[in-house]
Formats: sequence, structure tokens, C-alpha cells
Amino acid sequence: MWQYNRHIGLARGMIASNTWLLVDDHHRRFLIDNGHVAERPVLRLALWRAGIRRPGDLTAILLTHRHCDHAGNARWLREHFRCPVVCHKFDAPLLAGEQPRGRLKRGIGTKWEEFLAGLEDNYPARCPVDEVIDVGPWRHNLVYYPAYGHSEGSVMIYHEPTQTLFSGDALLSGVPPLRFKERFYLAVATFSIDQAQCHRLTLDFLRDRPPIRYLCSGHGPFVDQQTDEKLAKFYAKGGAVLNEPKKRPD
Repeated sequence: MWQYNRHIGLARGMIASNTWLLVDDHHRRFLIDNGHVAERPVLRLALWRAGIRRPGDLTAILLTHRHCDHAGNARWLREHFRCPVVCHKFDAPLLAGEQPRGRLKRGIGTKWEEFLAGLEDNYPARCPVDEVIDVGPWRHNLVYYPAYGHSEGSVMIYHEPTQTLFSGDALLSGVPPLRFKERFYLAVATFSIDQAQCHRLTLDFLRDRPPIRYLCSGHGPFVDQQTDEKLAKFYAKGGAVLNEPKKRPD
């Protein structure tokens, strides 16, 4: 686990997407997203090294959205650590397998994107959802913001005390699987059911955003230097790609 400060860690060795660990002042531990099922051994090792080893060590699994590279280990985590899975009400029935899901678009991305879209369509994440949430304030000083359109219920999660934004795939800080260069951009068309809606909601959030000290996105590096200023610049560009130097490699 890369430990960036006493509150925020990133599971070391995870490639498909970022798996964040948030530890609050009350020692509650939240895992935000959890990678692809193929990465389970890597995730298990990262959690072990972080002292998360037995039931009760995790407070909750929080999902920014239902895609298999973000929710692929949710069922195993729920069973192994006996902790609830928390998901937005629009994604919950699809994740639980109670509602059919549409297929992602084809012919609009790179060959690599097409391959990954095929994985999502053919091997989706499946997990019971213990708590269904809507946007707005939740418990433990966490606030959910809408980013619908990447998935049906994609959201961004904001932790007020640390001014940390977990933006999922609505707002990316780099090109996966690399984490050595900051590159701000919005949700990718191939993986989004309604890219325009997701972009609009994300830009609406950035326009009226709360103070953001740390950005923890679904892909890319941890952003902890001049974060709010960079987001203001990104918004001023209308969400056009913004390349920024990274101060250190991970």
C-alpha cells in the first residue's frame, strides 16, 4: 500500500484501476473501488500489508460505479471481511444482477478500449448491495455527487474533513496503468453509456466544487499539489485534456 498521508493509501500493484483506502479520524477504514477479479491476490497482499486481515477490519466498500475493473472484488471483500457494499441506487440492481444491463459502444475507441469493453460486457462484476445510496450527504462526513452517464449510477465521493475527492472514472488524473504523469480528462466514450451527460455533470460539479486538496481518481496518479488550482484551470478549459508534470514517480 502506498501511504500518501495518514488518511489516504493506494493499493500497490493494482493495474486495472486505482483502489483507495480512506482512514478517517475515528479509525474507520473505507475501501473505495476494488479492482478487477484477476487482481485479487495483489489486492489481498496490499490489504494484508496495510493491517486489513480479518472480519471487521474494513468499515465499508464504497463504489464509484459498477464496472468490473472497479467492483470486481466487491463480493469477495464483502464475504471475507463481512463489511457492507455501498452503491448508488441506479447501479445497485445491475451490480446485483436484478436488472439487465446494456452493452458498451463499439467502433468508437482504440483496439485496446474495444478489448476492455468486451471484458465488461461479457464478464461483469456481480455482488449483492447492502446499502443503496442517492447523491448528497452520507454518513461519516462523506458526500456523493452525481456523475451519471459513465455508468447508470456513477458518482464521485467527497470526504469533507480531508477535502479529498474520489472521482472514479468521471474525472481522470492519468492514462492507465501509468501513474507518473498527470493528465486530466473526463469520462471516456467507449466505457460510458452517456458520455455527454457524465461530462456535463462533472463540469457542473467543478464549477461549484467544494475545496479539493487531494484528488484520487479511478486511473492515474494521486494529486496532492495545487489540486484546486489545477481543477480550476481544467474547468476553465471546458474539460479539455490538461497535461501537468508529476513531481515524483510512484
